[in-house]
Amino acid sequence: MFQYEWKCAWGHVDPHGIAYYPRLVNAMHRAGEEFMDDIGMAYWDIPDEHDVHLPLVAMNMDFERPVEVGDVIRISVEPDIGNKSLGMEFTASHEDGTTAYTGHEQHVCVSTADNQSCTLPEELSRAIANGVE
Repeated sequence: MFQYEWKCAWGHVDPHGIAYYPRLVNAMHRAGEEFMDDIGMAYWDIPDEHDVHLPLVAMNMDFERPVEVGDVIRISVEPDIGNKSLGMEFTASHEDGTTAYTGHEQHVCVSTADNQSCTLPEELSRAIANGVE
């Protein structure tokens, strides 16, 4: 399982020292970007190398425990490969193992030629699948 580590800095929090939720959204999305980069399929390279892009079409988060300034959280990434889509499941955990939040992103595979949904390229699907083994 891929994990990304993120530290909550002073600029990420509200006046009470609790992480402002857009910063947590950003951390979650960054974990997905790092996963894709780690498997050699960086989002920014996919359009040029595979003639598709993977726009984000939906996301959600469920918060369980606050993240405070100075906290280090580990965000695990579990991809869900569809025929024409890529889901990403995230679990953000505190250092003591308790869950801070969970989240989901849904990406759709779109052809760069006509902006229509299309099947995920086999090489991309295989790299994602191999990245979680």
